[in-house]
Amino acid sequence: MKKVSVIVPVYNTAKYLRRCLDSLVMQTLEDIEIIVIEDASKDNANEILKEYEEKYEDKIKVFHNKTNKGIGYNRNLGIKKATGKYISFIDSDDWTNETMYEKMYEKAIKDDLDLVVCKFHKILEKDDDLIEIEPDFKVPYFKNTSLKDNPNLLLDINLAPWNKIYKKELLENVMFPEDLKYEDAIVVVKAMARAKKIGMVDERLDYYLVRSKSETTVMDKRVFDILTITKQMIEELKSHDYYNDIKEYVEAMMVTNLFRYTLQQKYQKDKKIKDKFINEVFIFLNKEFPNWRHNKIWKRRNFLKRMIESNKLLTKIYCSLF
Repeated sequence: MKKVSVIVPVYNTAKYLRRCLDSLVMQTLEDIEIIVIEDASKDNANEILKEYEEKYEDKIKVFHNKTNKGIGYNRNLGIKKATGKYISFIDSDDWTNETMYEKMYEKAIKDDLDLVVCKFHKILEKDDDLIEIEPDFKVPYFKNTSLKDNPNLLLDINLAPWNKIYKKELLENVMFPEDLKYEDAIVVVKAMARAKKIGMVDERLDYYLVRSKSETTVMDKRVFDILTITKQMIEELKSHDYYNDIKEYVEAMMVTNLFRYTLQQKYQKDKKIKDKFINEVFIFLNKEFPNWRHNKIWKRRNFLKRMIESNKLLTKIYCSLF
């Protein structure tokens, strides 16, 4: 059994692929496997993968899809192929510090953790330049804990899968939705909710690249998928016997997260989709959390931001002007 399996979905990212793979094969933790799921790319990603697979045959395994399946399918396939005690995910345009998996694995083993989180760099690609910007989530340091004992983790930990390692058993019977955008959020929430012990390496070890036309930055009608994903997250958290103890944090998390997406509609070119999405978010919140406006945790946010976020008309004006 390997110590860590790193799952790398690849689709049309040849431009970034060498940097990603180099950061993985140079890891100071030697006993890792790199599982690449090549998703019928149309660029020269396959040529690069063949080169690396031959050069690092003891570390890299490449699986090819005959047709494009999407990132949810690829991550699920990677989990099935993984033999590591712990599993991690990385997007093929991102990269890591060479000590990342050694530090996170050692923390996991030393403290018997189900889930380990680290801080990360957020890098903006602008033409041919890379500019470091402040992440939306700064992941404050926390001692070993669980969601039951520290529900503030719902607000502090980012919902992306890549700056984390998961004990393999934690992902049993957990699958990424294969037909929805924002598929990673529900998996991270399930992992946090089911983990008996969560810990942190208090260093920025991961590099998250924001591309101008990446999957996460393009605004289209699939933005409505976040409502389905949010409903799934609520249902998962409600299924745990400690839900009533963390309910206010769950509500604050869902409100904060959905309003992040309403404000992002300033990038939405289709006004009908923009207005419809904003309307549906308010309908959703009023149905799921009728008293959300009185949530004490959400009300800790900046007053001006809350004024805009909580007012449908002001949100639409903001998205039209900025």
